[in-house]
Amino acid sequence: MIDKYKKITIYILLFIPLVFGLFFIDSYILPNKTITDEIISYSEIYETNSSNRFNKSKVLVGYVFYTKKGKKFSMQETYITESKVTLKESYIFKNITEVTSKVNDYTHKLMSGLSGATLYFSVGLIISVIVSLLYLYFDKKLTENGFQNIILFNGFLIICILYILVLHN
Repeated sequence: MIDKYKKITIYILLFIPLVFGLFFIDSYILPNKTITDEIISYSEIYETNSSNRFNKSKVLVGYVFYTKKGKKFSMQETYITESKVTLKESYIFKNITEVTSKVNDYTHKLMSGLSGATLYFSVGLIISVIVSLLYLYFDKKLTENGFQNIILFNGFLIICILYILVLHN
C-alpha cells in the first residue's frame, strides 16, 4: 500500500502548504481593500452542549453580521452595537480581515476567514504536513499503519478546517 500511494500522498501533502500559503499571502501580506459599510442584519450562532440525551443546552458562540454592500462576517461572542463599520477585505479570496467602528476595533474577535480557530487548525495542519513529509522522505522503515496514520490525521485536520470555514463563513 505504501509503494502504491506514497507518490500521490506526497503530492497532496505538498499542495496543502501552497494553498494555505496563498490564503496567508492574501490575508496578511497583500494590501487589503478598505470598505465603509453599514450592518443591516445579524444572526446568532449557537452551539448545542449535551452531556446526555436529556440535558441539552444552547450556548451563544457568536454572531454573523450582514452588511448593506453584501458582505458577511462573524464575530466571537461580540455584538456590534454601531451600524457603521469599516471593513478590510482581502483582494483574492474576499475574506474580511479587519472590522472597526468609530469607537471600537473588533478585529481580535473576528471568526470568519483565516482567523480564530481556523488559523490555529491551519498552523497545526502545516506543522503536521511538514512532519509527515519528513517521515515519508526519510523513514525507510515506515510501516503501513504509520502511513495510514499520516493520511488519517491530516485528513481529520482538513475536515475540521472545512467544517469551521463552513460554520463561520
